Amino acid sequence: MNREERLEAATESHDAARQRRIESARRALAASGAKHCTDCGELIPKERRKAAPFARRCASCQSEREREFYCR
Repeated sequence: MNREERLEAATESHDAARQRRIESARRALAASGAKHCTDCGELIPKERRKAAPFARRCASCQSEREREFYCR
């Protein structure tokens, strides 16, 4: 596989993953948010789902994720 083919495959993979995230977010919004955290599996409190229907993580896991991201 040459460089151009690898780039095209990577782009397609990225686009497919992005589309899956978009569809997941749409389903979550339609259902008033995801019910369980994607990281720890715990129930996301109703108040958080109402305030941030796009949230996929509980507040604790989201805080940890942001801390890891911004402290690189």
